[in-house]
Amino acid sequence: MAKIRVRPNGVIQYDLCVYGVRFRETSGLSATPYNLKKTKAVLKRLNAELALGSFDYKDFFPDSKKVEKFQLLKRAKNPALSTPYFDTFSQEWLARQTHEWKNSYRINVISILKNYLLPAFGDKIMNTITFKDVQTLRSQLCELTKKDGSRKLSNKRINIILVPLISLLHIAADEHDFPYPLERLKPLREEASDPNPMTQDEVNSFLATVAPQWRDYYLIRFHTGMRSCEVHGLMKDCVDFTHDLIRVRRNWVNGELTDVKTPKSNREIVMTATVKAALQRAVEKTNGQFVFTHPKGFPLDTRYVNKYLWYPTLIKANLAKRRPYETRHTAAVLHLAAHENPLYVSRLLGHSSTRMLYEVYAPYVINAARQDGSAFDAMMQGGQ
Repeated sequence: MAKIRVRPNGVIQYDLCVYGVRFRETSGLSATPYNLKKTKAVLKRLNAELALGSFDYKDFFPDSKKVEKFQLLKRAKNPALSTPYFDTFSQEWLARQTHEWKNSYRINVISILKNYLLPAFGDKIMNTITFKDVQTLRSQLCELTKKDGSRKLSNKRINIILVPLISLLHIAADEHDFPYPLERLKPLREEASDPNPMTQDEVNSFLATVAPQWRDYYLIRFHTGMRSCEVHGLMKDCVDFTHDLIRVRRNWVNGELTDVKTPKSNREIVMTATVKAALQRAVEKTNGQFVFTHPKGFPLDTRYVNKYLWYPTLIKANLAKRRPYETRHTAAVLHLAAHENPLYVSRLLGHSSTRMLYEVYAPYVINAARQDGSAFDAMMQGGQ
């Protein structure tokens, strides 16, 4: 049980015995009548949880250096628990699952566990994690802010963070025969971010401003709508000048060559005359297997491109700040503005259907007459 005492310096101290070991923690409060009343209320709740066997040291003293000592004692006193602790089970789960994942996804899951889930649930037994616990974590994540006061994590990111937790609890509930606690948990509503594509004049301004050695790189991105990882993973063996085709087969993500994002992403892009000329110049300049490379010769890294090429060029060209992904939105919008067939545009981007084009880019759909990219190419050439 626990009690409070007043130290010689007049500060109130908690004195408790747990698992036969004595712990002392300062309240940091001087022994005024108000503070004594306040600490007695905490003491009452603390003793209640000790009596129920639900006491968790970090709930009362989250910043204490003795939290780890308590957790080790707790585990030593419960060696025969049939249900594992979250940290133990999550490591076992990782070992079982990682062979099914791409390396980039594995890194993301490990990061989520390390930064969010283990600090919240690492010392909890799997079958003691409740719906309320998860709601509390989600609320805390929603309240995280940046230095400027804006939210640190979007609803979409928070939903992604909870995916491994949901999977872990599903598997643990099935394997250790306890009720899955998150049946009533609904994902946070995700607000779709509107595209912010460039106009034709803005594209021309960007291409005129970007460093000459990177003009063909960005021309390819604006003309084909290829994702960063697809352009960075483009190798010479997938550039077919005989049949004027770009075969999108690989992604370069986090220093690893992987398969493309979805089955539909595995596609052929018909080269227009402009794209073909740009690729021929790019292939002639590089000695390695990749079409576009870092100045030091290795494959391009998205962070490098964003930091040293994309954003500096936007600033230099006096263009509004926007995400690098907008090259893809720009390609979609300008193809549609050039009256290209939406089905052709959908296949160019690797979409599973034209639905996204009509839902996201409907205001730009004017005509659907051509299907080979020539109208877009002629429009872009006429603007230069």
